[in-house]
Amino acid sequence: MNKICMHKEAKNWNEALPVGNGFMGAMVFGGVGTERIQINEDSVWSGGFIERTNPDARDYFSKIRDLLMAEKTGEAERLAEQSMFGAYPHMRHYQSLGDIWLHFPKEKGKKALTQLENGLMYQAWVPKTVKDYKRSLDIEQSVGTIQYRYEERMYEREFFASNPDKVIVYKLNAKTAKTLNFETALTRKDNRGGRSVSYCDGVEVLDNEIIRLYGQQGGENGIGFELMVMIASTGGRQYRMGGRIVVENADSATLYITARTTYRSTSPREWCLQTLKEAAIQEYTALRQRHINDYQKYYKQSMLLLEGDEKLESQSTPERLQRMREGYTDIGLVNTYYNYAKYLLISSSREHSLPATLQGIWNEDFAPMWGSRYTININIQMNYWLAEKWGLPELHMPLFEHLKQMQKNGKQVADKMYGARGFCCHHNTDIWGDCAPQDSNIAATIWPLGAAWLCLHIVEHYQYTKDPLFIQRYYPVLKDSVLFFLDYMFQNDEGNWVTGPSCSPENTYVSENGEYSNLCNGPVMDLEILHQLFTGYLKITDEIGGENDISQEVKERLDGMPGIKIGKYGQIQEWQKDYEEAEIGHRHISQLFALYPGEQIRADQTPELAKAAELTLRRRLENGGGHTGWSRAWIILFFARLHKSEDAWYHLEELLKNATLDNLFDNHPPFQIDGNFGGACGLLEMLVQDYGKQIYLLPSLPKQLKTGKLLGIRTKCGGILNLYWSNGTITKWDLKAERDLDVTIVGEANVSHYIALKKNEAFYWE
Repeated sequence: MNKICMHKEAKNWNEALPVGNGFMGAMVFGGVGTERIQINEDSVWSGGFIERTNPDARDYFSKIRDLLMAEKTGEAERLAEQSMFGAYPHMRHYQSLGDIWLHFPKEKGKKALTQLENGLMYQAWVPKTVKDYKRSLDIEQSVGTIQYRYEERMYEREFFASNPDKVIVYKLNAKTAKTLNFETALTRKDNRGGRSVSYCDGVEVLDNEIIRLYGQQGGENGIGFELMVMIASTGGRQYRMGGRIVVENADSATLYITARTTYRSTSPREWCLQTLKEAAIQEYTALRQRHINDYQKYYKQSMLLLEGDEKLESQSTPERLQRMREGYTDIGLVNTYYNYAKYLLISSSREHSLPATLQGIWNEDFAPMWGSRYTININIQMNYWLAEKWGLPELHMPLFEHLKQMQKNGKQVADKMYGARGFCCHHNTDIWGDCAPQDSNIAATIWPLGAAWLCLHIVEHYQYTKDPLFIQRYYPVLKDSVLFFLDYMFQNDEGNWVTGPSCSPENTYVSENGEYSNLCNGPVMDLEILHQLFTGYLKITDEIGGENDISQEVKERLDGMPGIKIGKYGQIQEWQKDYEEAEIGHRHISQLFALYPGEQIRADQTPELAKAAELTLRRRLENGGGHTGWSRAWIILFFARLHKSEDAWYHLEELLKNATLDNLFDNHPPFQIDGNFGGACGLLEMLVQDYGKQIYLLPSLPKQLKTGKLLGIRTKCGGILNLYWSNGTITKWDLKAERDLDVTIVGEANVSHYIALKKNEAFYWE
C-alpha cells in the first residue's frame, strides 16, 4: 500500500523514481550497467528578471473593453495583441540542473551505444545475467531501494533526499566483498538541435572525493549554479581520473549530492563544500534516520487506510496499472496513489523552498512544456488544495512567500497596464514573480485574475489556522489584490460590475456575429473568483479589526456583480451572454469554479445550480472532455461535490488508467504534477466535505470503498477529524478542537450533530 515497485530498470525518465527535499530533487533510474541520477534544484531557471510590460496597454485597454461591449470581438482581439501582450512573450522557465552518471565498466556483458531523448550519446555495459531485479520507493519512509543479483552476487542500493542535511544520499553495497566497481561523471545537456542551448562552465574534480559541475545560466544577470557530489567508499581504492572519480574493488560506497545557486547564496561553491562535509561526517544510519524522522513528522499528520487486496502487493506498480486498464479494481493502488500525492507535496514544497511548479521539482528539460513554471489559471492552485486538509500548513508557505515577490512586480503591472492601484498577475508567473502577460495566446494571455485566485489561498490558510502573525504579514497582499479590482472593474450596460478585457481561461466562444473569440467582458469564472475574494477579505477584515477604508466599496462590487446564470442547454453559463462554444468538450470547465474550489454552488443549498452544474459536466464529457490529467482530477472533485459517488469513482479510476505513468506521475501529457494532487483531493472529497460551518461525512462514498478509516484531517472550524466506516456505514468518528469551535457535522441520512467545543476538548460519536 505504501510502495511503488518496479521489476526492471527505467528505460526513460517517466519510469524513474522521484525523491526530493523541497529545494532539490532527483529522478533515479536504477540502471545496472549505467545508472543515471537526474538532478533538479528549484532555483535553476533560465535567467534573470525581464521587464516585459507592454507600454501601450494603459492607453488602449479601455478601448478594447468598449469594442467587446459593441461585439466587435475581432477588432478588440487584434488591438489587444498589439497593445496588451507582453513586450517580450516569454518569462523565465524552470530547467534541469544536471545528470550524475555511474558507469560500471567491470561488469561483464555487451557494450551498447544509447541515445537519450535529448540527443546525448553514451556507452554502457548491458549485463547479461541480471536476476531478481527490484526497484522500489517506500512512500511511508521516503527511501528508495534497488536490489539485483549479478553472477550470483547480490548488490543493493538505497537513496533518499534529506531536508535537514540538504543532501541527496545514494548508497551502494556489494554483498560479496571487493566487488563494487564504478566511475562517476557529471554532465549537463547541450541540446543544440532543440529550442534552447544550455550549458555548464565546466566540470572539475577537486580531489579524490569531490566532483563539481558549475556554470552561469542566463548571462550576467542570470543564475549561477553548483552541483557537487562527494563519494566515500570502503574496502577498495578510490581515485580521480580525468573528469571522473573511480571506485575499484570496494565493499560499499556512498554518494552525497548537493546543489546551490546564486539565487540563495553569494558563494554556492563554498556552501556546497560545507554542506557535503557536514553530511559525510555523520554515521549513515543516523543520517538516514534523521531524514525519516523529519519526513514522517509531515507524512503522519494524516492517514487514509482503505481495505485492499494484499495478494496484489507482490505485483509491480506497472502491472497493477495494466490490471486496472483491463477492468479490475485495485483499492490498494488507489490508496497508494493518494499517499503518493502527500509524498510529492512533502518532497517538492518545504519551508524556504520555492513553490512546486507544474512538475513539482522534477523536470528533465531545458525548454520544458509550458516552461515548467507557475501556471496560475488552475494548475499551481491545484498543487496546494490538500495542504491545509492534511495538516501541512508549513508546506503551503512557499506559495505565500512567492506571492510577496509577485506583489512587488504586480503593483507595477497594475499601474502600467491598467492605471490601477494594488497588484495583479495574469495566467503565469516565474521565479522572479513576473506578473506581465505571458505568451501570445489570445485564449489565455489577457486574464488578470491569477493573483486573485492565489490570494484565496491566504484566505483559506487563515480560515484553517487563525494565525495572527500570518495574517499580519499577508493581509497587505490580500488587500492589494482586492484594491486592484476596485479600480479595474467597470459597470456594463446592465449596470452590473464586471471585469474586462478578460477571458474564460483558454476556451473559445462563437460571438453573435459568428466570430470565434476569446476575449470578453465579465467571464463567469472571474466573478466567481471575485465573489470568494471579496467575501473572504471582508470576513477577515471584520475578524481582525483591520482598516475598513475600502470595505464599503468592496461590498458595493460584491452586491453589484451579476449572479450565476443557467443557459439554453440547462448548463451553467461560461460568459455573460449564452454563447455557443467552439469546443464543447474543452478541458477547462472554468464556470464550475463556484462548485470547486468555490462554494457558491452547493448540492445542499443551491439545487437548481447544482443540477445545471451536473448537466454542464455531462455535456463536456459527452463531447470529449476529461482528456488531460488535471482536468480529469477536477471532474472528480465536481462529481464528489454533487454527491455523485459512482461518477466520482469512475473518473478516479479513469485518471489512473489513462492519465498516469508507470511511476504514478500524472500524465497531462507530458508529466504534470497537478493531476496527482487533484486526484488525491478528489478522493478525500468523496469522504469529507468541509464548508466551514458544516462538515459532511462520506457524502460521496462509492460502493467500492466499503471499509476504511481517515485520520488526522484538519477542518476549517479548527478541529482534527477521525472517521471510521465498515460495509459502507459510519461506525464512529471524533473531532478534537485545536481552538474554540462550533460546527454542524452531517452524517448518513443527513443526520446532523451540532458541536461546540473549547480548545483541546473532543467529541466522540459511535
